[in-house]
Amino acid sequence: MRILVIASAPVYMQPSPKSPAYVDTLKKAGLSIPTSDIENESAYQSAANGFSRRARDLFQGSFQRVVKGIDDLRSQGLKVDLFAISPRYGIVSEFDLLLPYSFSLRRAPKRSARMISEKLNTHGVLSDLLKGGYDLFMIMVNRSDLLLVHDPEHGFDLGEVPVKTVVIGAPSLSEAIGGRRKFIGARQPGARSELFARYVEEMTATNLRDYPS
Repeated sequence: MRILVIASAPVYMQPSPKSPAYVDTLKKAGLSIPTSDIENESAYQSAANGFSRRARDLFQGSFQRVVKGIDDLRSQGLKVDLFAISPRYGIVSEFDLLLPYSFSLRRAPKRSARMISEKLNTHGVLSDLLKGGYDLFMIMVNRSDLLLVHDPEHGFDLGEVPVKTVVIGAPSLSEAIGGRRKFIGARQPGARSELFARYVEEMTATNLRDYPS
């Protein structure tokens, strides 16, 4: 069984983007804390490469629960690929080296979120990933990141992807997804990661044919 898991990256990071040592290093290079300016990534990496971490190590909080659940799946012999949804970096592998940043789409208007999505080509990246022969696609997404992965008005609809899909998100997202996929709702990111972990436990004892489309 091949499984694709994509989860929203939390704002909590280690090291923190506000770490004095990090801020001081950037300041010496004439740089501020990274935000949405991905076009300057090479300058940031040159100045502060020692602070870069793999995505699976950088993102903390609920993301670490997802990492643990996936490691459990892998220990059962399942092939699982993990990616993060980041408003700075787009859709990135758990093994990609990233720098701490301070940027969120939490209060961004739709127009701004769509501009970020286009800039990072998130729909194109996700579309390509879903052509990778996966048997199951699980996505845990925050409302603020939704337009990066689900925007029917602009050509990408999670309800139309050709892979069995499970969506874990805030209950308010259920209507947006359209009810065509298995939807698991929880208000807080921590609760969503707990539901993910519970679902992972069930997966080790359930045949793929039993999963809802």
